[in-house]
Amino acid sequence: MSEDDKNRGVVVDHHHHQHQHHEPQPQPLPLPLPPPQYGTFQGVANYPPPHPPAVGFPQPVPPPGATSPPYYPQGYQAVPGYAVAEGRPVRERRLPCCGIGIGWLLFIIGFFLGAIPWYLGLFVMLCARIDHREKPGYIACTIAFHQYQVVGRALPTENVDHPKIYRMKLWATNEVRAKSKFWYFLRKLKRVKKSNGQILAINEIFEKNPTTIKNYGIWLRYQSRTGYHNMYKEYRDTTLNGGVEQMYTEMASRHRVRSPCIQIIKTATVPAKECKRESIQQFHNSKIKFPMAFKKVRPPSRKLKTTYKASRPNLFM
Repeated sequence: MSEDDKNRGVVVDHHHHQHQHHEPQPQPLPLPLPPPQYGTFQGVANYPPPHPPAVGFPQPVPPPGATSPPYYPQGYQAVPGYAVAEGRPVRERRLPCCGIGIGWLLFIIGFFLGAIPWYLGLFVMLCARIDHREKPGYIACTIAFHQYQVVGRALPTENVDHPKIYRMKLWATNEVRAKSKFWYFLRKLKRVKKSNGQILAINEIFEKNPTTIKNYGIWLRYQSRTGYHNMYKEYRDTTLNGGVEQMYTEMASRHRVRSPCIQIIKTATVPAKECKRESIQQFHNSKIKFPMAFKKVRPPSRKLKTTYKASRPNLFM
């Protein structure tokens, strides 16, 4: 044994005696990293064990024939320890006005009462707290088209004391948009801008007979992706506003034309003998009939009205 080995042995023995004297705790060695795992979706031999099943209620039922463990439940699991109360489902209250809601009722009667209910629906939607189910009806009251008569002119100057007055009939959802359309056309046609002009009057035009069906002809000009086109349309409605609204809906669906790209040139009430479209002429037959595919037998009096019937009613003809 060389001197180095002896010295090493002495040093080792010296440390060994020191360990026995102080008795320090051994430090744990770091765990080795797991080997990389490769394989397909079926897993490999060294794939880690699955997580323990979720604890809670309810648990999904294993499919028929799945007897070999383990079964991996899929879907949402309840929070552990969370009590699930089973009872009768909560039903929302029925909307007023036969279940359609006040909003749609105001929208329907607005065609017969000169659009006054539409303004009422707009006021209720802006100032009152409404049910979320009635919101579409109130929104329909705000987007209905109205006919306005706007009168305006350029501001008087030293050279022109009495400028020419212009009047236009426009369709818009409210007075603000009607004024905007008025200045748009006046700027294009007569070179009069809003900054150097003034509005003298704005009035809404209502239907004289809103309960009578009529044939309306609409001459219009619209801008498409390829150019400008002229068109003539015919509609049957009780009011001219309803016919214009049908026109905007049809142009958006058939031709993909946005409402700002449509310019109404002229409207008229067309007699039945002068109608040109077959879709309108088919309703001019005095002997026209419609099949009744649904028939519900109603009780003769309110006393005989019942919620539950003893036998299932027959609704077929």
